[in-house]
Order: sequence, then structure tokens, then C-alpha cells
Amino acid sequence: MLRRLFPLALGLLVFFISFHWLNEDPAEESGVLSTSETTRTQDVGIKKESLVPDQLEKAPIEQNYTPAVKASSEQYGITPERIHIPSIDVDASIKALGYTPEGGMAVPKTLVDVGWFEPGTMPGSQGNAVIAGHVDGNSGPAVFYDLKDLKPGDEIHVYDDHMKLTFEVSRMESYPYEDAPIREIFGPTNSRGLNLITCTGAYDKGASTYSERLAVFCVLTDRQKL
Repeated sequence: MLRRLFPLALGLLVFFISFHWLNEDPAEESGVLSTSETTRTQDVGIKKESLVPDQLEKAPIEQNYTPAVKASSEQYGITPERIHIPSIDVDASIKALGYTPEGGMAVPKTLVDVGWFEPGTMPGSQGNAVIAGHVDGNSGPAVFYDLKDLKPGDEIHVYDDHMKLTFEVSRMESYPYEDAPIREIFGPTNSRGLNLITCTGAYDKGASTYSERLAVFCVLTDRQKL
């Protein structure tokens, strides 16, 4: 597992630094989405230097990966196709995405879809499944524009053709974009987690990115066959 995390951490550092959504530059009027102290976190004590050994910084980034394996019936993992968040009126298609050519986490090419990090954990399996979505673009708000309004206890539903998984928001944190805890968001855990990520904070025109990353941590509470 740790061997998988090392190249993932390196690639995801690129993702967090360049999380301004490819060609969809945020509109000027959307410069500040959330500076609420309630979504900030204290020092989590995990530095990116501890996750990426010095020797890996000079090593080629592995672009290929083994697609997520279908989980056994005991794992309950699904290949997600749709996400529904009733409290913020989100109902969106999910695209399975991997790495960018530069080694970062790929993101959706449209403002209305969200992307599941397919090389990682399947939703419903033990571990942290990760889904990312745009917050806004030149044309206005995007699918995760209201993600900052979620509260602990809110439900997130994830579907494939045969299963509905229900997750409950446990907590929300915002991190400086250069210091997000990669292992905590993407790494192993004993729970069946789902973590949603998007941009937040003030928009830095010089860096062409937002100052913070919002992470919504959720846990599986129910599953139903359709």
C-alpha cells in the first residue's frame, strides 16, 4: 500500500498546486467563495515532505496504473456512475479518471460532471474513495459550487446500475493548497470513506488558483440494491 502511495502523493501534489481546472479559469466575480473559519483546520502534523522521499522527486512519474479491481461481495465496492447530494441540489454524472500527463490527478473537462479517482478506492470498499469537482469557471458556478454549505450529517448518494450507496458527512476541512494532507484524503483507512474535494478560499490571480482546497469527509452508512 505504501509503495502505491509514494507515486500517488507526488502526482497529487501536482494536482493540488494546479487545481484551477484546466482551461476553465474561475470568473473574476467568483474570486472569494469561502473564507469561513468553520471550514478551516488546525495543523494536522502531516507534511508533504514526509510522504514524498527526496529520491522520488527525481524519478520519472509512473503514468500507467492498474484500474481498480471489482471488489468482492464483502467489499461492497462499486464503479460509481452518478452522485446525488440532496441538501445542495447536486445530481451529476461521475467520470472515472486517472492521472494527467504530468502525473497529477485528472479532473473533469466540463463544469457539470465530477471525477472519481479510479486508480484509488472504489466507493463502498474499505479505504478512501475520492471524487473531485469544479467550483466555478468562466461561465459561472460549477457542480461543487455549494459544497462548502454541506454540514455534518448531510447525506451523499452514489449509484451504479444495481446499487445505491449512502454516505454521511462526518466533517469538513480546508487546507492551504500547498499543504493538503494527501495520506489523510487518499490513503488507507479502516472505514469505508468517501472524500469530496474542490477549491475554496480567495482566488489568487497571480497563481491562477484558489488559496485553499476544501475536503468533505464522509462515511458509508447504508447500501441498497436497486
